[in-house]
Amino acid sequence: MRERLDLTQEELSRRLNLSFPTIGDWETGKKIPRLDNAVALARELGISLKTLARAFQLNVKGIPDE
Repeated sequence: MRERLDLTQEELSRRLNLSFPTIGDWETGKKIPRLDNAVALARELGISLKTLARAFQLNVKGIPDE
């Protein structure tokens, strides 16, 4: 998703005010973002939290869209 927006990990980390390795950890599946960071990430990527959760392979079955 980040790459579709032509953002580097470093650019995204600056926009979110997070460390560069944090973005890498999310992308490799080592960690998932805290809720506040997930909200900021979804906003930055222009996607819903539900879409973001799916990207992290979290089960969102039964969760309403709104």
